[in-house]
Amino acid sequence: MQDDNGNDAAAGQFAYADAEPVPPDDAASLRFETQAAAGAVVAHIRKVAATATTEAELSIASVTAMAVAALASILLLVAGWLCLIAAGVWLAVDAGLPVVTALLIAGAINIAAVLLLLVWGKRLLGNIGFSRTRKLVFPGSQ
Repeated sequence: MQDDNGNDAAAGQFAYADAEPVPPDDAASLRFETQAAAGAVVAHIRKVAATATTEAELSIASVTAMAVAALASILLLVAGWLCLIAAGVWLAVDAGLPVVTALLIAGAINIAAVLLLLVWGKRLLGNIGFSRTRKLVFPGSQ
């Protein structure tokens, strides 16, 4: 509908004054369209929920596979380190060093490596737990 000036009456401040009643047949059509739209919304929500569930299951499977791979990598790393130490002890003994001295040197190297890793881990520990974010959000917290 347009008003006397040719403007769209629906955009006017009192557009409802010119509104015509909806015929009963159109009301049923509107109801069916509303039900169809509601059904589409429900279908979309179900699709999103199913997608989120599938992604969560895939994420769990991926994290589990990554944990298994990390464990296997650690075992291989430890085995490699032991082989390296054993080769060093063997070479030291082959070079004329007594077995006890070679084993003590290997033990000292292991202890030094563990201490180095502990110091490095302690430095990284401050980055865990969102400590800087907690200080921003809760200024009085430690």
